[in-house]
Amino acid sequence: MKTKNKLSILSRASRVDLVSEPYPHLVIKNALDPEIYASLDAQFPAADVILNGRAVKDTWFDYPACKVVEDDRVSPLWREFFKYHTSKEFFTELVALAGDEIRALRPDIESRVGRSLDDFVVGMRPGGRGDPLAAGADVSSECQFYLNYTKQPRVVRGPHVDRPSELFAALLYFRREDDSSTGADLAVCAANGDIYPDAHTVKISKLPAEIGDEMVRTVDTVRYDANTLVLFLNSSKSIHAVTPRSPTDVPRRHINFCCDIRFDLFEIKLPMRLAAKKKLESLPLGWRFAKYL
Repeated sequence: MKTKNKLSILSRASRVDLVSEPYPHLVIKNALDPEIYASLDAQFPAADVILNGRAVKDTWFDYPACKVVEDDRVSPLWREFFKYHTSKEFFTELVALAGDEIRALRPDIESRVGRSLDDFVVGMRPGGRGDPLAAGADVSSECQFYLNYTKQPRVVRGPHVDRPSELFAALLYFRREDDSSTGADLAVCAANGDIYPDAHTVKISKLPAEIGDEMVRTVDTVRYDANTLVLFLNSSKSIHAVTPRSPTDVPRRHINFCCDIRFDLFEIKLPMRLAAKKKLESLPLGWRFAKYL
């Protein structure tokens, strides 16, 4: 049996950790070997590296793998970490762990790509958020530094689904020792009402993919604790949220992992008003009327 890469966020995960409801996900505390985590934590890049010239304000900032692996300001250990988590080797590790669940969610995924999950061609996203698909790849992997500033009370993000082309998502928390704030936990949610017209469609409440608080319930809460991993397979049922965080000067730190496929795995159904607005915005001068909807 092949030895797992000690840098892998799945190095301590097994199939028994997978929870099937309300959608396939796992939570691993002390996900990385403590010594490896301590080394990465000590070498976590300064905020100005991740901000990369952007001014601090109360929002999130990411720094994608395509930039990290070329940035000498980032330590060799971190660059190796990013390269591994955007590699074919890591994708193979994920498929060994959760391939059956991926196939169960989308039985047609292999036929649409034209090869088995084990043979998918993997590439690194070439331009971060703005350019999510790697040329010639079946799936495009991403690994990002994330900083989220909350100097004023706010909800980081309420219940929502991720983009339909996303195959999976994961967060590895790097909470600072001096962070005394509360909140910023991940809420695993399930729908209360009828928001599923069919197995692969979800009705949202507002853009970009938000679902009203009254339409969901929290099934589990993953605390924002150092070296905690949460990973989920993406589908129309993969509703999640970030709990409100108290004001602090200390940014919320985590590594974000995701992977996009070249087609949508489910459909987002807009409310009639938003659908009309989106249609108007696509027409010449339609934006003048769309702003009133």
